[in-house]
Amino acid sequence: MDKNDKLKYRNVSDMEQIRRLLFVFIVLISQFGYSLYAQTIEDYNEIGLGSSSLTLARNQVKYTLPSNFVLETMETEYLECLRSKDYTRQLPFAPFFNNKFVSKDGNCIVFIDVVPVASKDSKFIDFPYLQELKLDINTYHISRIMYDFKFNTGKNDISWQELPLHYESSKYANMAFNADTVITYPLTVWKKYKKRYSYCHVVFIQKNGRCPIRLYFLYNNKAKKSLNKYIKSLEGVFRYRDPKDYIQLIEPQQDSIIHIIPRKKKN
Repeated sequence: MDKNDKLKYRNVSDMEQIRRLLFVFIVLISQFGYSLYAQTIEDYNEIGLGSSSLTLARNQVKYTLPSNFVLETMETEYLECLRSKDYTRQLPFAPFFNNKFVSKDGNCIVFIDVVPVASKDSKFIDFPYLQELKLDINTYHISRIMYDFKFNTGKNDISWQELPLHYESSKYANMAFNADTVITYPLTVWKKYKKRYSYCHVVFIQKNGRCPIRLYFLYNNKAKKSLNKYIKSLEGVFRYRDPKDYIQLIEPQQDSIIHIIPRKKKN
């Protein structure tokens, strides 16, 4: 082995060592991040919602397995059936999913999108490595909905006012999900999903200071007549917790009470 070969071998070895160190570093960081919410995340993982567990845990969202649906975990899937032929941009603006509910009668599939955002101050989305990128967490749902319609219609100049949105009452939002806002809207299924599902109805759930959640209902003609029944079956499946449910109030100990002695009056 000549001098140049030795140098090349050393460079390759150094690069391999760096790769290994980076891998170990990433694993340690991941373990640390998950350990902060370990108990909650394990609960989500046990029921198969692992891909969104960290976001749900950080945003204090309680999950309850629905009785009329089966939860399935899958490889990342893009709903190309919703893509307009006039939409020419590349992914990742398309909706993509790792979890879905399948109704036990097989007539409805609900794709779950837990938007992976977190906020330290309940105002701006937390971007640790892009701190100058200030996105308001309470208006972030607007851009997500706009992306849906751009992808579905192929129109880049579409305005918020012309979108076919329906706002549920605040009373319903609170009752069903303990949310502040629930917005529903239809999307066109340009090509039948699995040659069976022809319609799409989106339920967008939002609570101030928390991550938004989207449920994409894909259903067939049999489910069309009773869509509300399927939606109702998923009410309460995701529920934002109130601070009083997860913040423990600690009463002061007797010996920690500070007694203030009034100052003596001057003569």
